Amino acid sequence: MNIKKNNKIGVIKMDKMVEIWIINKAAEMVVTKIYKNEIVNKAKTGAEKFDIIAKDFWEKLESYILKEKEIDRKWIPNFIEETGEEAILSCIRELKTKLIPSEFIQEIFDFEKKKDKKNIL
Repeated sequence: MNIKKNNKIGVIKMDKMVEIWIINKAAEMVVTKIYKNEIVNKAKTGAEKFDIIAKDFWEKLESYILKEKEIDRKWIPNFIEETGEEAILSCIRELKTKLIPSEFIQEIFDFEKKKDKKNIL
């Protein structure tokens, strides 16, 4: 599938949809790592746990997204599943200039902490 259609509006919409999907996957990955870290590294300080999640964020995200892309899920539109690796990597390269991992992780952590009724975090 060629993500770069001739129609300029189509290109922008497709790129934006891929970007939204990647950001959602990044949030999913961070939430999973926050809870997994809390269970595995309970005795460590918050800063140490945070650093574990933030370390190599972009490499972890790229690996996570490429693995997720390989899974055939019925509720995910085919255009996402068919999106080429280059389009995904291109979008991640662009997000690297817009998204600061530590701030992104902190926002997700704060949100999860507010909704955490059992005080796990």
